[in-house]
Amino acid sequence: MPESHLSPPAVRPPQQPAHLFGWQRNSLTFAVVLALLLGLLLPTTAVLLYDGQKTRATAMEDLKRDLARATEVMALSLAEPVWQVSPDLADPMVKAQMDDPRFVSVQVVEPASSAPFLSQQRPGDVDSDLVLSQTRPIQRDGREIARLTVRMSAAPLLQAKQAEVWRTVWRSMLTLTLSLVLMLWVLQRYVMRPMTELTGAAEALAAGRLDQPLHVGGADEIARVGAAMERMRQALLSAFEALRQHNVNLEETVAQRTAELTTSNAELSEALQTLQTAQRELVESEKLASLGRLVAGVAHELNTPLGNALTVVSTLDDRYKQLEAMLAGNVQMRRSTLEELARDTRRAQDILQRNVQKAADLVRDFKQVAIDQTADLRRDFDLGKVVEDMLVMVEPSFKHTPFVINTELCHGLMMNSYPGALGQVLTNLLMNALLHGFEGVERGRVTLRCAPLNDTEAELSVSDDGRGMDESVRRRIFDPFFTTKLGTGGSGLGMHIVHSIVTNVLGGQIEVRSTPGEGTQMLMRLPRMAPQRAGGEASPSY
Repeated sequence: MPESHLSPPAVRPPQQPAHLFGWQRNSLTFAVVLALLLGLLLPTTAVLLYDGQKTRATAMEDLKRDLARATEVMALSLAEPVWQVSPDLADPMVKAQMDDPRFVSVQVVEPASSAPFLSQQRPGDVDSDLVLSQTRPIQRDGREIARLTVRMSAAPLLQAKQAEVWRTVWRSMLTLTLSLVLMLWVLQRYVMRPMTELTGAAEALAAGRLDQPLHVGGADEIARVGAAMERMRQALLSAFEALRQHNVNLEETVAQRTAELTTSNAELSEALQTLQTAQRELVESEKLASLGRLVAGVAHELNTPLGNALTVVSTLDDRYKQLEAMLAGNVQMRRSTLEELARDTRRAQDILQRNVQKAADLVRDFKQVAIDQTADLRRDFDLGKVVEDMLVMVEPSFKHTPFVINTELCHGLMMNSYPGALGQVLTNLLMNALLHGFEGVERGRVTLRCAPLNDTEAELSVSDDGRGMDESVRRRIFDPFFTTKLGTGGSGLGMHIVHSIVTNVLGGQIEVRSTPGEGTQMLMRLPRMAPQRAGGEASPSY
């Protein structure tokens, strides 16, 4: 491993803008200023708005109260001047009230006169929303002699309040400005400047410049972070030095281990090749053993019809010798003897025909099965017929046992596949049931079923009512070289060959269902049109 791989990466530090801690939106200064502005302006604005609304309501209430009191006082004061019809006497009283800027107008009207007795109004426009009006009767000795109407405005009071609000606003702005300047000065001196130094040191560490010591003055939190980063820099220097030292030893170890692995790989490759060769030889031996069992079964079956035919031929030879003796004149020829000879000849012909036909059928079926299994050609066939032909070869193994084979076959189920491979699968499954499934069982039954699943698939099952198997055996039944009869003739390849043929050659699936004491079912789903095999129609390596 090169030494440069252990060095810190030379990362170019990112260029920071000159206003990093200035007024850009993502800076701390901007956040502080914004927090200060929001913290002072928003509450102040809310308080001022509330005070404005509250001041207006209070002014209107005060105005209403003062209006009622002033109207009552003026009504009492003007009673004598109105009774004496002396406007000059009433005019000073009204002017004294009009000196109050809140008074808008004062009017006195006698009931019997259309012209007002006294009327004074303040010049200028008045906000009608701030004006309140009240009318009271002027009485003399309990009799109404005139009506007094007074109008007052809350505008002067509100103007004074607004002036006070603006003074408050200017004081707040001045306070905010001074606070902002002081806080920015403190922030720049005790936060921004140390953070700038800390950022530069962090960028140096990120760029791999571990030889530059880190110094951040002060004893606050930022200084403690700087001290921690300095310790981290020193720890990184020690770690890189240890890694460089370890790299030297690691390269030597890697070279040694590589040489050892190369030798081990060569040995393993040779052992794997030997194992694959042995496995192929065992597979071929298993295939030849399967075909040998078929030959033995056919030979056993041919023995019966050929023996019967030989017996009939020997009997006919004796009878024809008797006929030759009669024809030679040595023995008297009788009609009854000729008739008996004719009857025996007819029966013998019938027996010979049936036995020879049976032997011919056996030879024909065996020839077809042998051709299918040795040539492994693809052809169209009736699944039920192929199963029946295969059973002819397997039934001799069951003939002298308490075990029987039942079939539930669907004839006319056409397939385009490999009948030889299918026959070898069924042969292995039936012989496996005979050797393993019925071990220790007095009698049993094997059932073969085939039926269409849909337009493209067929189902083929081999079921027995034997001893079954437990889950540990069921899970490993298709593993190569796994057998429950190790050392007693079992190779452990029969079910592995079955699985390989069903999945790789026939393009189907096989499932094992079994419960101890309740038998076993081998369920196959096969495509009616087998997939094309790579390499033409050459025999596959099972």
